[in-house]
Amino acid sequence: MKKQGKTAGALLLALVAWLATPFVVAAGQITSDVPEKLNPQARYLIFIQGPAPGELVSGAFANRGFEVVTERRPPNPDPFDLGRRASNQVRRLLAGGASAQRIAVMGFDVGGTAALVASALLREPELSYVVLAGCGLDDRYNRFAVSIAEQMAGRVLHLWEKTDTLAESCQLAFSKAKNLDSDEKLLSNGGGHEMFGEVDAFWIDLVMAFLDRK
Repeated sequence: MKKQGKTAGALLLALVAWLATPFVVAAGQITSDVPEKLNPQARYLIFIQGPAPGELVSGAFANRGFEVVTERRPPNPDPFDLGRRASNQVRRLLAGGASAQRIAVMGFDVGGTAALVASALLREPELSYVVLAGCGLDDRYNRFAVSIAEQMAGRVLHLWEKTDTLAESCQLAFSKAKNLDSDEKLLSNGGGHEMFGEVDAFWIDLVMAFLDRK
């Protein structure tokens, strides 16, 4: 009986240790455009970069298991052009067999406005969008808000920081869209606008919690 008790105890300890061990997520790839061959089981992130080079941020999300599609943005870009390119990439993912629930579009600065443009162009309720300090930047955002914002659909998270002197709430655009599941969080860690150009678990964990939500 004692031997059986020890065996059962050892098995119980092994089970507890296994449950406590974090699952390792295989790192994804970073490409400048949608790959020709898709994995329907993969999670895809279209990342529309901001003014800072986005390689480190792209790597952070690739390490969290995403196949990241991103490229350096041109100087002074038009968010409508960026949004059209992102929406075309999403359509190619969908046509290739990727599930809308496993696709997200994320953008920083004008790239964030472009992510909203993509939402309005795609009108796909199961897609997810992340806007990083991308609202209220200039007249390009206002032009979007009064023209096609009402066509937005999907799940959208907006993050910006209260010391940011460039960005503001997305409510001007959000209030116009009836088919949008929107949320925004005003952060207060003092990172300002530049925070989203850097790898910081403070905001990356918030984005991951949103994208992992079923």
